[in-house]
Amino acid sequence: MPDYRDFYYPLNVLLHVLTLEEGDVRHLHYGLFDRPDQTIGAAQDRASARILSQLPPPPARILDVGSGLGTTLARLVHLGYDALGITPDANQVALIRKRYGNLPLECVRFEDLRADTPFDVALFHESTQYIDSEALFVKAEQIAKSVLVLDEFAMRPIEGLHRYDEFLAAAQGHHFSKVMDEDVSDQAAPTVDYFVPRLPRFRQRLIDDIGVTNAQIDDLIDSGKRYRDRYRNGDYGYRFLRFENASRITTA
Repeated sequence: MPDYRDFYYPLNVLLHVLTLEEGDVRHLHYGLFDRPDQTIGAAQDRASARILSQLPPPPARILDVGSGLGTTLARLVHLGYDALGITPDANQVALIRKRYGNLPLECVRFEDLRADTPFDVALFHESTQYIDSEALFVKAEQIAKSVLVLDEFAMRPIEGLHRYDEFLAAAQGHHFSKVMDEDVSDQAAPTVDYFVPRLPRFRQRLIDDIGVTNAQIDDLIDSGKRYRDRYRNGDYGYRFLRFENASRITTA
């Protein structure tokens, strides 16, 4: 039985597709492709490298919000950062512990994290979508000097994702100034194209191994096609953002 079988749907499905196709999986997030023939694993590694490149040097204190499979958190610790990973999913915590041992990790929502120890950077790699934008920056204002985000947004008033303009307004409303904004939509969009043809190909294995239904797989296929169209139409976008807290919280 896959270790990630009880992850929230559809993450468990997407992880199993990656495992069946690639033989291994290190990341839960989109890749950033720099050429058409690049493997998804290499593209995901490239995305991780991009976000790590924007961190201050070790031993800066880094909060990894939504630690997923633990790959980024393990990398941060290996590089010498004073890092803490958080996720509200006990299944993710168990898998990270199994893969990497006793990493600095807590099973807690970002909104509920204690505010007594500030961080140099709060890092959100595809985790902002699970947190209300206003609540995110309320907490970030209390605990983080900088906020670093690599994630997708609705660029127009359309369902499915957090609104980009509302996210920026929430940041501004809590004294965060935007100091970097890169549109990497074209590099991220091929990730959607990767999954659309593979979901029907692995349908029976997904049903047998993960316990999902035909209807759930059909929903994911339809959702993937809508996602693909919305990226092509510019309704959805993928952004690399950095914000600085004007209150200039310093670490202890």
